[in-house]
Amino acid sequence: MLNEKDITKICEDICEKVGYTFNIPVKINKRLTRTLGRVKWIKSRGVVNPYLMEISYQLLSTSTQESIMDVILHECAHYLVIVETHEPHGHDFYFKEMCKRIGCTNDGTHIKNLATIVPENEIYKYFVVCKDCGAVVGRYHRAGKIIKNIEDFYCKKCNGDLEVIQNY
Repeated sequence: MLNEKDITKICEDICEKVGYTFNIPVKINKRLTRTLGRVKWIKSRGVVNPYLMEISYQLLSTSTQESIMDVILHECAHYLVIVETHEPHGHDFYFKEMCKRIGCTNDGTHIKNLATIVPENEIYKYFVVCKDCGAVVGRYHRAGKIIKNIEDFYCKKCNGDLEVIQNY
């Protein structure tokens, strides 16, 4: 699986080919489940600048190298359009032209594929399971009250003790 340094190097190479420098950090985000990647930007004094690229952990752990590369190219296209125009263009004409310049297919099929590749149990970070009957009592994205104080709760089916299983 690619790590943040690998993705940064790929982005640097892509940007170098079209005459730009890639100078924002790349983070792998385990909470991105509905989008495969994104470039975050900030507007200051009327000028938009990118400050972070995030790539989905689920994409990196379940997709093909071809899909991963196309998503990285897609996010680089967003980055380059912002750097070139200092405006976020979404998926408009400028974005599509940049996709052509860097060789991104921009066909949008990867998000549909991810929905069928990622099983439901990989989306949740925490599972609460009964130690006695084995029932899954809850699935949680965040460590809330029940996760932090599991000893205060019990299984409603058999009154058994609960345990937390962390997915990733």
